[in-house]
Amino acid sequence: MLYHPDKHRDPELKSQAEQLFNQVHQAYEVLSDPQSRAIYDIFGKKGLEVEGWEIVERKRTPVEIREEYERLQREREERRLQQRTNPKGTISVGVDATDLFDRYDEDFEEMPGGGFPHIEINRMHISQSIEAPLTNSDTAMLSGSLSTHNGNGGGNINMTLLPSAVFYATVGPLLVYMAIHRLVIIPYTCSQKQQNLELQRKSSEVDMVKKKQEAESAVLLMQESVRRIIEGEESKMGLIILNAWYGKFVTDNSVRQERAQVIDVTVPLQCLVKDSKLILTEASKAGLPGFYDPCVGEDKSLKLLYQFRGVMHQVLSADTEALRIPKQCKYTTTTQPLYNHYSTLTTTIS
Repeated sequence: MLYHPDKHRDPELKSQAEQLFNQVHQAYEVLSDPQSRAIYDIFGKKGLEVEGWEIVERKRTPVEIREEYERLQREREERRLQQRTNPKGTISVGVDATDLFDRYDEDFEEMPGGGFPHIEINRMHISQSIEAPLTNSDTAMLSGSLSTHNGNGGGNINMTLLPSAVFYATVGPLLVYMAIHRLVIIPYTCSQKQQNLELQRKSSEVDMVKKKQEAESAVLLMQESVRRIIEGEESKMGLIILNAWYGKFVTDNSVRQERAQVIDVTVPLQCLVKDSKLILTEASKAGLPGFYDPCVGEDKSLKLLYQFRGVMHQVLSADTEALRIPKQCKYTTTTQPLYNHYSTLTTTIS
């Protein structure tokens, strides 16, 4: 109802509502189909993206779906491994078929056993090679071959490494462990982690811009509904979300160069308030309406200030942690009354 195009008269809002409504429709198609819903319940959105489900027999149990998913994943990993290892091989066979042509000699019929020609495999050669990526720049190649000729045979196995890999393998053991750990392993691990993070950010950059636009559109469409929700909650001294932020927060112990990467999610959370309750399940909050991931690959949290029964509280929740406010438990440490901040917060909200 919130995203239905007919609920919005403004042409721009109507256009944005149509895009979000189409996403809701896609979600409905998944959840209304028993097999698609079962796949989503078990594996999430990534399970629906696996190729091969279209040929799988429908009406399967969750156990059968999990087994099928694992099979499809194994096949996918095997294809990836083949692409990475680049396996190459050759097989050659030598056949002696002299007797096949000698049978046309004039005396062939008189020879014992001459009715069946004798064909013999007298030579065979097999070779195989694979590549094993060690790092982004180092690759090891393993190759082997086997040959036989007239009953005699032999074989060999070769392994080729890049100079950097040879260096680590020969000089490395001679160095002191602590020096290696401090000067090589730690910087390399940090560098690899940073590179992977940068690659992840670049690969999701286009998707992040799209998600941000969708979130901003959703917030605009929520304004009228949020206004009505706040009026209803104020009339019964219910749950009012004063401020809410989602993303990476910088603490006193953080590196100085780091900066906070958060987004304001006050409106989206207030829109989720129903009967003076806000309930979030154990899932990343980046998927909530009006949310997006402001810092891909980083640890994120949700921090909010809310008012309930005239008292203000503060909550800090991990990204995938379930959240329920107001708290029902008598003993809690995650909510703290903020009486002294009332005037400041009301001034900020107004």
